[in-house]
Amino acid sequence: MMRSILKREVPLLVGMLLTAILSYVMTPKIDNVLLTRQGMESRADMPLSVPMGEGENFSVTMDVFTGGAGDFFLDIHPDDCVTDLKVNGVELPFRRYPGFCSWNTGFILGKKEIQKYVGSDLSRMRIDMSLRNNGGLGGITAVVKGSGFLLSAVSVLFFLLLGGLIFSVGSRFKIDYRLLLVFFVGLLLRVGYTQATFYDERGHDTGGHVHYIQIIAKDHHIPASNECWTCYHPPVYYVASAGIWNLFDWFGCSPQNAVKWFDFFISLLALAFGLACIGNVLWGQPRYIAALLWSVWPSFILASPRLGNDILFYAMHAVALWGCLRYIKTSAGKYFLTAVLSAAVAYWTKSTAVVTFGIVGVTVLVHTLPRVLRGLGRMEWASVAVLVVVGAIVVIRVLGGDVVANAGGNDNTVLIQNHPGNFLFFDIRAFLVNPYIDPWHDELGRQFFWNYLAKTSLFGEFKLLETLAGRWLASIVSACFLVLLAFGIRGFWKSRWTKLKVILAAQALFFFSAMIALRLNYPFSCSNDFRYIVPVLLSCLPWVAEGIAGDGSTKGLKAIGFSVTAVFVVCSSILMLSL
Repeated sequence: MMRSILKREVPLLVGMLLTAILSYVMTPKIDNVLLTRQGMESRADMPLSVPMGEGENFSVTMDVFTGGAGDFFLDIHPDDCVTDLKVNGVELPFRRYPGFCSWNTGFILGKKEIQKYVGSDLSRMRIDMSLRNNGGLGGITAVVKGSGFLLSAVSVLFFLLLGGLIFSVGSRFKIDYRLLLVFFVGLLLRVGYTQATFYDERGHDTGGHVHYIQIIAKDHHIPASNECWTCYHPPVYYVASAGIWNLFDWFGCSPQNAVKWFDFFISLLALAFGLACIGNVLWGQPRYIAALLWSVWPSFILASPRLGNDILFYAMHAVALWGCLRYIKTSAGKYFLTAVLSAAVAYWTKSTAVVTFGIVGVTVLVHTLPRVLRGLGRMEWASVAVLVVVGAIVVIRVLGGDVVANAGGNDNTVLIQNHPGNFLFFDIRAFLVNPYIDPWHDELGRQFFWNYLAKTSLFGEFKLLETLAGRWLASIVSACFLVLLAFGIRGFWKSRWTKLKVILAAQALFFFSAMIALRLNYPFSCSNDFRYIVPVLLSCLPWVAEGIAGDGSTKGLKAIGFSVTAVFVVCSSILMLSL
């Protein structure tokens, strides 16, 4: 066994390590950041954000190493206005750059633009900026992104080696190679999207999440719930991210980009265990339909590089669900213990994991209690004991705490109504006519619970690609979604009920009930965002797949289902890779 590993997996791991080191050496980076305020100079890190007086002037200098990039650009977000910009001592016409006075949009400074004024030798640059704060926090965020043949070749080589490692390990554990292929497709889509996405692009309260991480990384303590906008969240994700932050900051790499890629790898864990869950409840054609949809689902891909605790919750919930399903199938206590411990980590990542504990509880009801009469093994008794203790802690916290502690900070523009019609009506016309949805405009469908939940399940609260092609792709995906929904209803109706299906049904009921409760208690459109319950797809997609290709499906139904699935997969993939 060991000799076989040395021949197969070790060379692949060594190759991945060498390409990772090469990528690090060649990747552009920013270092030696200095902040000057009131004549005092101090070392700083990106993103730079400190309390300042309104109208206060300050300056920032940094070195930019362009590495082996054939092309590069700087993505600069000033807080708030640039008043002077020099590269290698040469002044640039910054007022021509839209976003020079906007934290939200920022501006792009590309290689060709710099070369027009500075010359061709840009292997290392010194950038000097003067800025003005217009109130509140002041500072700047800057990230350098590189591209070119060498960087791309190294990246492709790394992921080819990773793909080889996945198939090698998968074959060793006798994992269905078609599920491995689906996983690799999902991996490539996430790589493409993550590489093209700025760390706070299409994020939610990214500044608050970064602040939480920085408090732990720099001040070495868990902040009080009111110390930052997102500090009410449980700390597990932020402690782990703070370790990544400090490690890569020490290496001189962008710490926020490092955390972004950390989230990417967590998303692969969520993807893998989601596929494992599907593999435990489905066989034949339905298995691969559900697996493919899980791998390419747009909102799941959008979450992959997003800074925040959502993606770790998805991963831990998927592990817990897998543990429950395996325990029901095998009665092995080790899987039940895995489920309980994963649920605990999920809860200390995001409070939505009360649903995760609900699933573990249902597993106890449908499988563990009947076995009590026959006698449990020691591992099972230990798992039950851990569940009781952790479950009691969770109940106390839920009953005594505020689920969304910063809800009071939402303004009236996102307030919505909670009349019965808002929950009972689904506006099909608005869903099909409008490619996207946002928290502010009624005409897009935000007032209706199911409209908002369905549309954000696809594209979040974002207008992803506003070109004509982008709107067509989004509209086609939306139309396919409705057809898949119809197949899901059929699959649910035709489903043969087993303990595994009871777990999936309970999961769907708990997640949707939690969303309705959240919307009722916090009547804001953003309370209705599908990102809170992405793992519910692991309940819904198996029913969709069985509705398409399960028992009793005719050739005609299969043809329609396969065609719609293919169109959904292709259009979703193109849309994600076009952002």
